[in-house]
Parts: sequence; structure tokens; C-alpha cells
Amino acid sequence: MKALPLLPNRFKKTGWLIFLPSLVLGVLTLTGFISIPEVSLPVLYKSGFPLSQEESGFFVNTEIAVLPNLFGILIIIGGILIGCSKEKIEDEYISSLRLKSVFWSLLVTYSVILILFLTVFGTAFFTVMILIMFLPLVLYVFRFNYLLLKK
Repeated sequence: MKALPLLPNRFKKTGWLIFLPSLVLGVLTLTGFISIPEVSLPVLYKSGFPLSQEESGFFVNTEIAVLPNLFGILIIIGGILIGCSKEKIEDEYISSLRLKSVFWSLLVTYSVILILFLTVFGTAFFTVMILIMFLPLVLYVFRFNYLLLKK
């Protein structure tokens, strides 16, 4: 079987140093424990709310809560560095654990999404769906490393 093209093992430590603090700070920001300053920045596209007088269009300035965006970017970068880095000993068993972890994370994520489709409505649904985009990566990272430790 052809091996996966993975990053060198040295990126894993950097990934953990980025991922864990960003995940904790991201959750604290969303729960309101950290205040979120807004900054006026130029954006590529702003859609605006349909019935408001907000300016919309391409290349406009808008108020952006920087911290949630920053933590989201760092969670993704850290998660990819962790999840796509080789282990010190990369063999078929590790590849099997990777596959099982990806499958498990997708199964759990789509089970959660199915439950949300049946129980959450309105703008809360949209907010939760934005958060769900991080779930497969976060679950994969934790499940894979849990299975490695259990081995």
C-alpha cells in the first residue's frame, strides 16, 4: 500500500503548541470569558443582512471581531500540523489508526449534525453549524492521539 504524504514529525510539537491554547482561548471567547474587541478592516466581500441598511459588496470596510477569527485560523493550522505529521515510527498500524480516527470523527460529526437538524432552528442553528466545521478536525486529533496512547 502506498504511504500517505505526511509532514515531518517535528511539526507535531509546533501543532500542539498552536492547537491547544487556541482551542481553549476560542472556547473562552465564545462563552464570553474573554471580551471580543471589534476592529474595522477591509474585507473581500460583505453580504449584509437582507433587510438592513448595512453596506454590502466587494472590498468594503466592516467591523470584525478579530479574536474568534484568529483562534479559528490557529485551530485549523495547529490541527493540520498535528493530524498530518508523521509519527516517529510510521507503519501500517498507524495508518490503520488514522483511517479509524477519520471514520470515527466523521461518523460522530454527522450524527451531531443530524441531531442539530432535528432540534435547533433559527440563527442559533447557523451559529452552531459554523462551530461544527471545526468538529471533524478536533475529534480526529483527539481520537487518533487517544488510540496511540492506548496502544
